[in-house]
Amino acid sequence: MLPNFIVIGAAKAGTTALYWYLSEHPDVFMSPVKETNYFAYGRDAEGRLLYGDPEVHRFPVTSLEQYEALFAEAGNARAVGEASPIYLESPATAERIRSRLPAVRIVCALRHPVDRAYSDYLMYLRSRNRRLDPARDLSADAAWTRPDSHWMQISLYHEQLQRYYRAFGPEQIHVFLFDDLQRSPLHVMQGLYRFLTVDPGFVPDFETPHNVGGMPSSRLVEGVFSSSVIRSALQPFIPKAAANWVRHLRTRNMRRPPRLPAELRQQLTGRFEDDIRQTSHLIGRNLDHWL
Repeated sequence: MLPNFIVIGAAKAGTTALYWYLSEHPDVFMSPVKETNYFAYGRDAEGRLLYGDPEVHRFPVTSLEQYEALFAEAGNARAVGEASPIYLESPATAERIRSRLPAVRIVCALRHPVDRAYSDYLMYLRSRNRRLDPARDLSADAAWTRPDSHWMQISLYHEQLQRYYRAFGPEQIHVFLFDDLQRSPLHVMQGLYRFLTVDPGFVPDFETPHNVGGMPSSRLVEGVFSSSVIRSALQPFIPKAAANWVRHLRTRNMRRPPRLPAELRQQLTGRFEDDIRQTSHLIGRNLDHWL
């Protein structure tokens, strides 16, 4: 058993919430490991990763046997999937997926490129137990705002998505916007359920928060909640109700980060104008509201 759909990203565009909304559907089976990253994994002759930052990206699944084992309990599920946001940015992944799963459906969420990059940078700070410094981080000279920074580069969606359109064709690809998921989550999920040919009338739990961004009030508490080691060890044994309680508790520890200064956001958005227009044409949706 292998997946018949894959959520490819983008990072910080609602993929964690999407994973859980899909998991709750009775006709959907999701890999028990979120972010398997299997199709992005590879090493060169010296053992270095072909793609990914070893300080940022984990590769819990590195062989086909391990990957297949994740879906052994799928049973009669009509839709079988996984979600790995690294797949959108990894250059070789579209072709790797196509060679193994040519009929797979591809799901992709997109977010305003500057907002996505900023949210991604905040996650980077959280993961390193560092606080946001407005004087340092909310300026055009900040590390994350440089045109060549990883955060800005992976917000250039057109080339990344085009690899999937070339590999699979538009009929196998479903793209939606993070804005829509926030504004009308039921409408977005019903459209996705239809794409996956499962009952669109199912309503998932929209009340439980998932991977809420921001900056933690207590970095110690956030360190416990975000520890991949602790999460991997405990997740199989925690009842859903208890896991949801933990998610609510983590959300209460989060505080809204400072808003990007309007002038800075507009300045950074200008760098993406051509890419936004190209992406709009590729997915067949007007993105002028991002400009």
